[in-house]
Amino acid sequence: MSVHLHTSLRRRTAAGLVRHLELDLPPGSTLGDLLSRLEILEYDGILLVVNGRTAEPGQGLREGDVVNLIPAVSGG
Repeated sequence: MSVHLHTSLRRRTAAGLVRHLELDLPPGSTLGDLLSRLEILEYDGILLVVNGRTAEPGQGLREGDVVNLIPAVSGG
């Protein structure tokens, strides 16, 4: 599955900032399982999107899904 990490959720690696990951999860995994694997424990301020639709942490994931994790932006 493809995971796109937006803005502050990008990961720092030896090669620099990573904003796109390809991950394999066991069958029956949920979006919440993915968040745990990425060590994202607080996700109240994150828009969770699977295949272009907003999602909840309990949503099941399948091979080929595209997940976008988008932090809320505030300001004025």
